[in-house]
Parts: sequence; C-alpha cells; structure tokens
Amino acid sequence: MLRSMFGEPRRKDEGLLAAVNQAITGYLHLLESVPAEERNLQERRYIVWGRGFLRALDELEQSQFAAVSYGSKVTKTYIDEMSDTELDDYHRHLYFYKNAIIRLFAILDKLGHFMNERFRLKTEEIKARYSYFTVLRNMHTNHLYTKLEEQLYGLKVAYKVPVERLRNERNMEIHTINADLLDDLLQAAESKQSLDQRKKTENIQEHLKDLEIGCNMTFTASEKIFTYIRTLSESSGQYSPSN
Repeated sequence: MLRSMFGEPRRKDEGLLAAVNQAITGYLHLLESVPAEERNLQERRYIVWGRGFLRALDELEQSQFAAVSYGSKVTKTYIDEMSDTELDDYHRHLYFYKNAIIRLFAILDKLGHFMNERFRLKTEEIKARYSYFTVLRNMHTNHLYTKLEEQLYGLKVAYKVPVERLRNERNMEIHTINADLLDDLLQAAESKQSLDQRKKTENIQEHLKDLEIGCNMTFTASEKIFTYIRTLSESSGQYSPSN
C-alpha cells in the first residue's frame, strides 16, 4: 500500500515476514478446517485474532518501509539547512518512525493477551493491566510452556537494549512521562544545547537500526508463537492438518 507513494511495486513477502505470515496462515487453515457452523466460540475468536495479526504485521512492515524511505531523503544535519521539501520529508520520516514503534508494541501486547488466553496463563492475577513482557515474565518465573518460553525469553534478552530504547520512545508518544525519564531527557537536551545552539535532526540511522531490530524481534516472536500453537493444536487430534 505505502510503497505506491514511492513508485515501488507491490511488496513480495520474504524472510521473516514471509515466515510469520506462513505460520499464522497455517494456524488459520487448521481452525478453518472445522465447518463454520461447528466452530466453538474460542475457535471463532482465534480466527479473528489471527486475521488481525496478519493485518497488523503488514501495517508494521509498511510503516517501517516508509520511515526508512523518507529517512533516506534527509541529508542535512541541521534543521535550518533544510529546504522546505527536505523538512517535509524529515517530518514524514518522524511520523512513520513513531507510527511503527507504536504499532510494534501494540502487536507485542496483543500477542501477550493472545497467549494469556490461549494458554490460560492467568497473568491478570499478577497484574491487571499487563503487557507482552509481563506475560513472558509469568511464563519464565512459573516455568509455563517452557519450550516456547525459552525461545521468547531468549529473544527478549538478545534484543533488550535496543527494544528498551524503542519502548522509551513509545512511552513519550502515548504515556505520561515519569519524573526520572523526564529528567534524563532534559539533561540530554541541555547538554546538546550547551554545545550547539542550532537544532539538529534526530539520529535517523541509529533510530532506524533500533526499529529494524524491534521489527525483527516482533516478526520472529510472532512466528514462534503461531508455529508452536499450530503444532500443539495438530497434536490434539481435533483438526485436519492443513496443507
């Protein structure tokens, strides 16, 4: 969809995105092997969720693509050096970059709620408003579904630093900033200002690298979750294996 803005052809899924789409589609085919009139409430809910994940992951990838594409058009270091066109491209880059971050954590939290319901983890008894990472901590602490948990926890540990930076960016966009984070931001801004009064652009390449890592973690985690659930469902003998 967004590729048309840059004169690019329709995306051909490959790599991590293709893998996660195949995993979700495989699970959906399994659920849809049950005639519509015979599906129970949970199966109908999981079908809706699965389709929603396909759409959400597509929108995340498109937002990432747009952020990268607009970011590549920005060549100046200082705002006052930019033409009106480059400044517009810079602002579009920031829009899609922030949009991608918000979508990324929304997907992770939906994955957390999906696992919590599918595996009956009862994470809400630990924390009423829980996130993907709360669910993962619950699984890790209580040794629940360890084969899947170990894979997801390994991803969390491997990508902890860049994902934490992304989470701080997300929090600045949609949450009230806590006092410690606000102090850190003010100190960083004052430090930069004392060295240079001119307003610099954000570090586009550094941000895009973090975003790429965050997207890769999200795609990989999603693929592992749906592959695991599909295998679990097939082993139950309730469904006809999908082709």
